[in-house]
Amino acid sequence: MSRTSVIPLLINSVLFASSTASAAPQDFSDLSLKELVAMDVFTSASLVPTQVNKAPGTVYTFSRDDFNRYGVRRLDDLLQFVPGLQLNQYRKRHRSVWARGVLNRYNDKMVLMVDGVRVRQLYYNHFSLGDNLPLEYIETVEVILGPASSLYGANAFAGIISVTTRSFSNTEQLEAGLEAGSNQRGKGTAFYNSENLQLFASHLDQDAPFRADRKSFIGRDSLQPLDEDYSNIHIKAQPLPRLTLQLDYNRSKTPFLFIPSTQDAYIDSDYLNLSAHYETGSLNEGQLESSFYYQKDNTREYELEQLTQSLGYEEYQNATMAGASLTLLRQFDQHTLAGGLNWQYEKAERSDYIRNYHFASGFLPLPETGNLLSEPDITNNDYAAFVQDIWQIHPDLSLTIGGRFDYFEQFGGYFNHRTALVYTPDNQQTWKLQYGTAIRTPGFREYLKVLEGTSFKPPQVDAERIAMTELGYLYQWDEASVNINLFRSQIDDFIQEVPTPGLVSTDEYFANSNSVYRMRGAELLLNLRPTQTLNTWLGISYLETDSDDGALPYLASWTGSLQTDYQLTPNHLLGASLIYNSSRNDTNSFNDAADSFTTVNLFGSGKLTRELDYAFGVDNLFDKRVMDPAADFGKLYNNERSERELWFRLQWNHDLL
Repeated sequence: MSRTSVIPLLINSVLFASSTASAAPQDFSDLSLKELVAMDVFTSASLVPTQVNKAPGTVYTFSRDDFNRYGVRRLDDLLQFVPGLQLNQYRKRHRSVWARGVLNRYNDKMVLMVDGVRVRQLYYNHFSLGDNLPLEYIETVEVILGPASSLYGANAFAGIISVTTRSFSNTEQLEAGLEAGSNQRGKGTAFYNSENLQLFASHLDQDAPFRADRKSFIGRDSLQPLDEDYSNIHIKAQPLPRLTLQLDYNRSKTPFLFIPSTQDAYIDSDYLNLSAHYETGSLNEGQLESSFYYQKDNTREYELEQLTQSLGYEEYQNATMAGASLTLLRQFDQHTLAGGLNWQYEKAERSDYIRNYHFASGFLPLPETGNLLSEPDITNNDYAAFVQDIWQIHPDLSLTIGGRFDYFEQFGGYFNHRTALVYTPDNQQTWKLQYGTAIRTPGFREYLKVLEGTSFKPPQVDAERIAMTELGYLYQWDEASVNINLFRSQIDDFIQEVPTPGLVSTDEYFANSNSVYRMRGAELLLNLRPTQTLNTWLGISYLETDSDDGALPYLASWTGSLQTDYQLTPNHLLGASLIYNSSRNDTNSFNDAADSFTTVNLFGSGKLTRELDYAFGVDNLFDKRVMDPAADFGKLYNNERSERELWFRLQWNHDLL
């Protein structure tokens, strides 16, 4: 894993024969860990390629080879190794990512970008990081912790996850992969790569890896079938130099994990992204980048009555998104300037529902129909301008200052800014200091939800605001490094769910909290390479939270991860990893906080022949059962870690001469 203080992409060219190399292999075996780290770059933090240890803020980057080194098959599993992130299973199959104590039910407080294009589902303002985003066509994953709205606008509240797909190849290449595992898992992938064309397709069919004896979110047995499938198509072409066209399509059918036993519930999703990116010039003479994207998201949630399998409920969350950006980068002596304009467009296309059945009263005499949104055809335009200066005050000291103004058609104007210092007194030490702000604007469901069973009109919902101060220190030896980050943040106008007023609440609405939420914490990252064949990585995080009502619920005070891999031979690797969370409190009146947990994974990978690679693993080795306090209504119901999974993968790689 290439991180602020972790082995970068290049060390893995020693450990694995690369299936994507387009040039003659280079030998890095004589380089120290510190020299390898210095060769890696990070782009998302400032839009300018920068050495990872000199990029402003807290940043982490993963390469393709890290997916094998950490024994992961999904992007959300990879994020468990980022200090400061906590992942929690939600009942609608996705996992919520909580960064530095910033709570969310849906992933609406970080921004996911794929090849520079924002990806999200508009109704919930949400993204998912599971099997819908195959690792097989991903080249790198960059993670920023902390406010990033000064560059990326709304929802870059607690950080950024930036995914870059694989680069074009100088030679024609074919890859085919097969994976099988527990829970009737079967996955196939195919990838073609050349100088100016990429084609990728995958299909996965399995039972969601959760226990049959799980409880629903209200405590009843959950009889929901667990079968699910995911399909993906990725096409990338370069018809002209520096012009890249891209199509991404994914389709999935997933179950609700913890629905009451009276119903089966599913989510069907179709997502299409079309994008174009063009750049010209150079940093010294002026580099101009422009991009455009169009997205169509069709989501259908529906429930079937358990006994008759008749349609009990159905709703649509269809929406269209589009956007364009123009960015100029130019270096003047000690200053590297960046500025740009952005436009984003959102439109709700279909949001109607029909209800024939209710779990408490059975089938209804007449169907209930309506719309999820009070303004069914709502549109929102966001116009933004940003500017940033990286000033190299001294060879050892740089100052990054930037700001961005967004004007939202529905919410008005907001300005966010960032100031960051990076000081490297010698080639072993790096100091970082940063202060930044960010906002999160409400999603369709939060400011347009139609309330049921009440005439109450909720107040207008404003954007959440966060401010964070960070201090980081990195020290590097030849074969080890340690990185420590301290942070303190404050959230104002936190958007929360509130029961409707009355003797009996019939629904919940969204409102800004009057409480101020405060978070502070420390993160430690230690990387060791005692020999050329053994690597060990340790991450530890500590978190304290406070509000007018006391500490925030659901969050672990201590989290940690440990990973080690050993190169048995030049072509074979074995590894193990461990994930730890301390106990977490809930909000009910029962004394039943979720216990601490530790999960252990074993894995291996290597080459059987020149063209045939393998990988295998055992996830959750001891079949640890872990509960989710955020879904607890009085007892421990939902489990948030899948049961033990065994899996095996083969990949064939062939160069077309």
